[in-house]
Amino acid sequence: MRAWQTAAMTSRRVLAAVAGLLLLAACSNETSSPGSTVPATTTTEAAPTTTAPATTTSTAAPTTTSTTTAPATTTTIAAVEGLGLSGDGLGDALFGADAQGVIDYVSSVLGAPTNDTGWIDPLSIGAACPGTEVRFVDWHDLYLFFSDETGYASDARHFAGFVYGPAFGATLTPFGLATDAGIDVGSTVAALRAVYPSVVVNPDDELSGPNFVLDDGLFGFLSGGGDSDTVIAFQGGTGCGE
Repeated sequence: MRAWQTAAMTSRRVLAAVAGLLLLAACSNETSSPGSTVPATTTTEAAPTTTAPATTTSTAAPTTTSTTTAPATTTTIAAVEGLGLSGDGLGDALFGADAQGVIDYVSSVLGAPTNDTGWIDPLSIGAACPGTEVRFVDWHDLYLFFSDETGYASDARHFAGFVYGPAFGATLTPFGLATDAGIDVGSTVAALRAVYPSVVVNPDDELSGPNFVLDDGLFGFLSGGGDSDTVIAFQGGTGCGE
């Protein structure tokens, strides 16, 4: 990717806990009574022996199995509205528009920025950016680029470009920014081709990796060029290093 588009990959550590199993042995004690020997007695008449039949009563309690199933919980993150992605800008903020006005507009939708460099000399950060002063403002995974000199405007601080994605965390923030046709980060290449038949897919770009370009100039990055590969980021407008 270009200099101002560097994406940080989130590393995840997997912790495993091993539980020990304790085996308990039960001991059984047996007690025996010594036998007694009675001398035999001889009589002329033997008393009849009566043996009562053994009676066995067995009562088994009925087995009742109770199963409780917790209801499934689904968490849905609402998509942000008002910031559609296009080759002309971000929602109602068009490229070439006043810089502060665009920052105020995006802030009205997303809240205060998470980072703002203020106006700086591009040479101070070693970046080949258009203009004599530039500014980078981001809202988590949405990055806006401003300059005082691009093909959109001259001698005026203005909105010049944006990058949306990839996600730094588990969820893309802001969530759900998409094109007018509903293509967003996570959409498949097959879906992209279905709604944009004229899309140009470059599966083996050595400079920026797999990418696509729409007719209006909106540019995007892909996980690969196959139908099941997905969109991982969008870029609109211009930036540094171009």
